[in-house]
Amino acid sequence: MLFASLILLTLLSQESAQSPPSGTVQAGGHVYQLFCSQEGELIRSSETGLCEKSESGGVQHFEIRNEDGDAQFSEDAATGNAYTYVGIFSFADAGREIFYVDTSHDEIHGGGFKSGDLIYYFDPVSSGLVPFDPPLVGVDGFAQVTAGPGLSRTFNTGFFQFSVLLGFNVVTHRIEIMPDQLVYSVLAPPGRQKSVSSAATGVIKLYSNHVAGSPEAEVKIAPGHSVTWWDSLDPAGRSPASQVVTILAAWAPASLKPADDAPEGVKMVYYDWNNLWLKIQVDDQTGWIKGTGSFRTIGLEMANTHP
Repeated sequence: MLFASLILLTLLSQESAQSPPSGTVQAGGHVYQLFCSQEGELIRSSETGLCEKSESGGVQHFEIRNEDGDAQFSEDAATGNAYTYVGIFSFADAGREIFYVDTSHDEIHGGGFKSGDLIYYFDPVSSGLVPFDPPLVGVDGFAQVTAGPGLSRTFNTGFFQFSVLLGFNVVTHRIEIMPDQLVYSVLAPPGRQKSVSSAATGVIKLYSNHVAGSPEAEVKIAPGHSVTWWDSLDPAGRSPASQVVTILAAWAPASLKPADDAPEGVKMVYYDWNNLWLKIQVDDQTGWIKGTGSFRTIGLEMANTHP
């Protein structure tokens, strides 16, 4: 589809992105191993690259050591809040490696990244592990971007989902919201059909850009119109209608802020709900709309109340 070129993101599955659990991880010409100490126990190496809570307690301390036994990174759990899970992994794409440490305090862990996981990222260079700042919580995982490895954070607004991309700056060793994201990939909310007929009706303002002061035009939304998505896998299955509204992309200001209930320096991605825009095509016109009223008018309902 023509509008697929707007979408920058191709998520990679967690199973293929990370190295399989093993006693060591090779990255940047070095071999790294995880050492952990359970509560009340001495530190010891992990034979799998993972440390998990056991009957004796959670993980109170962990270290990443190189092949010479030198500690490259270490952390202590906060008093009364031991780790339930610590794992070391590596990711490689476009000729660049990322080493990372996934930690969690949740009782249940597995199946890829969790929204509450705190993850530390490193550039594995010849001299050792150089940390990328900031450590992050709430990311989905790695993404394939033109500049090499990136990260993604997907938000469910209730009406739709959209993904924000983050990049690794190897010069400053910072993790940053990728600049010039004029649009975000946008997907249907969980459980929603890719294409559906809607009884919604009304008039909406269609802006030429996602700026309130940009030129605008009024478009009438007829009852019984069809709502579809740019990535519909079954165009033939769309509801027959004289008017079709196609959801193309989303945009909202996004940035990094200090994460809630996390150590100092840890950050999370957030977006401005009050400045959330959606790009659509209707009646051979393409433009941006804003506000829950406009979203409902084109046939988008909250995920738990959609038709």
